[in-house]
Formats: sequence, structure tokens, C-alpha cells
Amino acid sequence: MKRQLGYFLLRGVLLWLCLVAPAVAQSLMLERLDDDPPAHEVLAGVYDAMLRPNDTAGASIYETARHPVWWRIRADRQISVAGQPKLQIEFPYLNWVEAWVPGRSVPSRHAIYGAAADRRYATRALVIDLPEGLPQGSVVWLRVHAQSTIPMPVSIVSNDVVHRRDLDHVAWYSFILGLTTVLAVLSASLWVRLREPVYGYFTVNLLCVLLYLIGFDGEARGFPVLGELFGSSPVPIRVVATFGGFVIVNFQRHYLNTAFRIPRVDLALQGSAGWLLVMAVLNVVPQIQPYPVLTYLSLMLASLLLLFSCAWLGGVRGHRDAWSLLVAWTPLLLFSMLRSLELIGWNRLSGNGAWIGYGLSMSLALSCLLVTLVLADHMLELRRDRDRARLLANVDGLTGALTRVAVERRLERDIDDARQMGTPLSVAFIDIDHFKRINDEYGHAAGDACLRQVVQRVRGWLRASDALGRHGGDELIAILPGADLAAARRVAEGIRIAVSSQPFQFECTRLRCTLSLGVASWLPDESIEALLQRADNGLYASKAAGRDRVSTEM
Repeated sequence: MKRQLGYFLLRGVLLWLCLVAPAVAQSLMLERLDDDPPAHEVLAGVYDAMLRPNDTAGASIYETARHPVWWRIRADRQISVAGQPKLQIEFPYLNWVEAWVPGRSVPSRHAIYGAAADRRYATRALVIDLPEGLPQGSVVWLRVHAQSTIPMPVSIVSNDVVHRRDLDHVAWYSFILGLTTVLAVLSASLWVRLREPVYGYFTVNLLCVLLYLIGFDGEARGFPVLGELFGSSPVPIRVVATFGGFVIVNFQRHYLNTAFRIPRVDLALQGSAGWLLVMAVLNVVPQIQPYPVLTYLSLMLASLLLLFSCAWLGGVRGHRDAWSLLVAWTPLLLFSMLRSLELIGWNRLSGNGAWIGYGLSMSLALSCLLVTLVLADHMLELRRDRDRARLLANVDGLTGALTRVAVERRLERDIDDARQMGTPLSVAFIDIDHFKRINDEYGHAAGDACLRQVVQRVRGWLRASDALGRHGGDELIAILPGADLAAARRVAEGIRIAVSSQPFQFECTRLRCTLSLGVASWLPDESIEALLQRADNGLYASKAAGRDRVSTEM
């Protein structure tokens, strides 16, 4: 399992590296015009002197203005029509462009969502045809309508490269979305079955992750309602992100029990969760939508609190689950903070934002997978605790025989089977003669040793289908399914002889003890109480007759 997991993770990392690697050999020069003058004046060169070189690292459009802005693109060499060259603008999200290219007299519109979406290509990029290539001295003009500040790498590649990278992108997101969907279904099943809030919070968080991935990447356009919702504005993504943050903070509070372990930090987590919920609600109300900066700063603060609480519980308190969550959360929260910085226009580490986008999707899937494994381990631990508790409830700690409650439940089942199948059933009450004298003369340790060895010898005469329980003190009860009264008496005699014929060894002392037994066979429609009472009467008959004998009760 671990080897297969490592194999898939390695393949994912290699695919990620392929996706973020540069795909062009030529160098593009980008220039920006701050204003938005009429198109015919821009194309005529009236504003060429006002163009400023792109100040972002690499060939990428990094737009912070919320009004249309002109960009001019030139290549350092002529690009021929061989290979059907395309201008691609990666990671546009809600940004859309109007493009004027050589060989076309009218502009073309390009977007991920809406009527301008080109379904021939994947959602990773806006792809613009260059029917004449890019002749020497020619330029491409873009009128950029930006609703987000994510860097958009620009390149000119062949049609084959576009489709190859589209296939890589589709394979990547199919893996990510498929994995997240499977984990969501699994978590929801556990939630329905176990009714534990932890699984409920995690299920809702996984649904938020799915909505975020398909909304931000543009795959939501395949669903009419979601496409209209996520394609309308950045607000739905902010609502999903903040509500997802609210859910995951509460997940961690419940899973790590921070209210008990670190109450002061838990108060901060409660406040953070409440604030994220408020931000999610405020983003829904158009009249009072908060600034995006405030939304993303709130998410970053919550991320830092999550990491701090995990590190504190893991490093200071030695909590194993906290370390597991810290490993799961760290890459996700770091990439989330980088994406938040991108969205508010503060992150310009690189002109190619591909590594952040693909890194975030990979860390989302990886963290969900790791947390699922953590929850699975937690569930196994709960199951082990349950099994231990069941064992303690069903098995006598001193002798290893069934407890009184367990042996009576077993007798109920065996009587039901005997009634349905019409087979005999017998029980034998077993009592150690003069057991109190052993305790008084040799001590309770000797009495315990005697009781354990009696149980061992009794088991030697029982079949696998039989059951032996401790009914109380030194009294045992044996259940013999399929045995009539005569067969049960023979078993009881064998037990009596096995115990009385050979002394027990306790330290340096040899202890001799005998048994008194009472045997009764179940009568049709007889209650458990009546059957046990008849066996008990047989036991007292053995004691009254001098002990070390078997008596039957008809």
C-alpha cells in the first residue's frame, strides 16, 4: 500500500514538473499601456510612445487594474505559419481578452467562462490562433479585462504543443478531482455510519475543495448552474474558500480536542472560525461585500493558527495526530497563502504562476489523502479500543472464561438454535469444593491459581462448539450444544475426574481439590432462568450428597 502510494505520488510530482516547465524557445516582449483609449487609435500607433516594458519576471501578464488595459506582444524573431502557431495565455481564471492578430481585421474574444469560451481547448489557457504566424515587425494587441491578479504566462507554441499540454492538464486534473471525489464519498459514508462530527466536517471540506478546484480551473463551465455562478465574479470562489476555512478549523478543533488540550489556542481558533464564517456570509451580500484583501488575509491568519496549534500539540505535548495533521496541512497552507497573496496582488515572486496553481491543486489532493489516512488510523484505533472494551466485558480477566453476562447471552443464542433446529442442549454448573478453605489456608494467590488451572482442565473436556463461563466466585457454567442429558453427564464426569485425579502445583505446595457438578438438559419452551435453576438444583444435590460428584436434574 505504501509502495503504491509512493509510486502515484512520484508520478504526480513528475507530471507537475512537466506542467510547470516552460514550453517555448522564442522570447516574447510585452509592453503595457496604462490607459484604455479607442482601439483604432491604439492600432494606428498613436500611443506607442506611452507603452511601458513589462516589469514582471518572464513573459507574463500581471494585471492589477480593474479596467481594460492594452498590452502589445512582439517576438524576437519571425514566427512562421508552420505548425499552426497559437498564442496561449495560461491561468486566466476570470480574466478575458480581446485580441487583434496579424491577418484578421476584427478582434476575437477569449475567456474560460461564458460565450467567449473556446471548448476546443482545455481550461488551463486562452488559445488564440495566429493564421499568419507573427511576421517580422508585426505585433499582437491584447485588450485585457482583469478580475484577478494571477500572473498569466504568455507564449507562442505550435498546435501540437497546445494539445499535448492540454492532455497533460486534463490527466492531472482528472487524477486530482477523481481522488478528491473518492475521498469525499468515503468520508461521507463514514459520517453517515458513525455520526461523528469530525467526518462531517471533513466531508464538507472535501466538497469545498472540489468546488474550489472546478471553479478556479474553469471546469465548472461543464455544469450549467455552476458555470454561471463561478463565471460571474470572484465572489463565489471567495465564499467557498472562506467557508471551507471555517469548516477545516472546526475539523481540527474537534479532531485534536483543542478545547481540552490547549484551551487558549482553541479560543483563537474559535474566533478565527467565526470570523471566516462572517466573511463568507458578507461576501454573499452584494451591498456589504468586504475587500478581497480582508478575505484573503483572514484565510492566511487561519492557516497560521492551524499550523501553530498542530506544531504546539505535536512539539510540546507530543501528540502523534497533531504531527500527522502538521505534515498534511503544511504544503497546502503554504500554497494557499501564496495563492492568497497572488489574488490580492502582493505576490510577484515569479512571472510564471504555473507552479503555484498546480502546486496548490497537488497539495489539496495530497492533504486530503493524508488526512483521510489519519482518520482511517484514528478509526482503527477506535475499533481496537472497542474490541478491547468488548474483550474486557466478555472475558473474565482472571480465568479467560466468559463473563456471566457473556455466557448468558451465549446461552440465549444456543437455546434459539436448539429451538429452531430441534437439537438437544445441556448445561453444567461447576463448583470447586471447599474453595474458601484454600483461600484461607494458602492465600488468595493460591485460590486464583487453583481457579485458573481448574478452568484449563475443564476446557480440555469441552468441544470447540461448547462454551465456558465464570458465573461468579468459584462457580463455573458450561454450555453443551447438541448434548442430551446422558452425554452431558459423561462430559461432567470426565471434568470431575480430570480435576480430582491430579493435584495442582502452586509454588512449592501441591493443592488437591474436587468439584461438585449439576447437569440439566433444556426442555422445549423452557426459559433460561428455569434451565439454570434446575442445573443449580443439581449442583446443590451434589454438595448435599457429600461433594465430588455429578447430579442431574430432570
